[in-house]
Amino acid sequence: MVETGHLLNALRAFEAAARLGSVKKAAQDLSVTDGAVSRQIKHLEDALGVELFERGNRSIRLTPAAAEYAATISEAFASIARGTEQLRHAHNRQTIMLTAPDAFLLRWLVPRLQSLEALLDGTSVRLTTWSREINPADRSIDIYIGVGPVPEIPGMTVATVAPETFGPVVSPMLMKGREADLEHLWSLPRLDTVWPPDMWSNWAREAGVTLEPREFISYDLLFYTLQAAEAGLGVTIGPGPAVSDAIKQGRMLAPLGLVTRPGSWYLAWRNDRSIRVMNLVKRWFEREFAE
Repeated sequence: MVETGHLLNALRAFEAAARLGSVKKAAQDLSVTDGAVSRQIKHLEDALGVELFERGNRSIRLTPAAAEYAATISEAFASIARGTEQLRHAHNRQTIMLTAPDAFLLRWLVPRLQSLEALLDGTSVRLTTWSREINPADRSIDIYIGVGPVPEIPGMTVATVAPETFGPVVSPMLMKGREADLEHLWSLPRLDTVWPPDMWSNWAREAGVTLEPREFISYDLLFYTLQAAEAGLGVTIGPGPAVSDAIKQGRMLAPLGLVTRPGSWYLAWRNDRSIRVMNLVKRWFEREFAE
């Protein structure tokens, strides 16, 4: 069995190699030699009794069994880093760590962040993205922002703040006065995202629209897909908050409007958080969504 100190080093070497896809890059990231990283990974494989990488001529690739393990380890190290940073800031001023899906955070929350911090009067708000399930044991996160079916989580308060909406969005430059021309709309390149999946099929089903099969131009993240649509590269499905500002400012059109889904935007926080502060944040989100 690997001792605790050695295990931590082995896990960090494994996480870096899995994240960067290379022993050499992991060694550079950790400021050690390639051989040191390889030895640490071998120690971890021996301790676990599981092969973690498929090794090629000059490449490594996670085994199927190790892929989920790598994601868990990466999230654990990220949680440690957030908690450390939060503790460092806590000596000077109160800080709230808030986590949200990337497209929502970058396109909706960041432009409104000063307003939220002004309301909290001296409490700074720090942001991070998330796409994994809520972890009540992760004390580095104060508030989760989620969307979809509202969960029940022991030890946490979950409060809905707005209905979930989505619909097709496109740049005005691609419509050019043909906003009512659905045939033209559906002839445009169709943009999709790997995560969240099935955006187009979900929208078509819930909007009662039949779409002819088409090839998609796919992006890894919804944020990239929305940026591509706004840049005039095609039409995509956008969640209401992530496209609302662009629609108001004339940078995007929603020719068919937005469909209300059977889900909600919600906040979740641990029950040991300040009720006063959490309720302030909740009311702020409700007001901003309503506007």
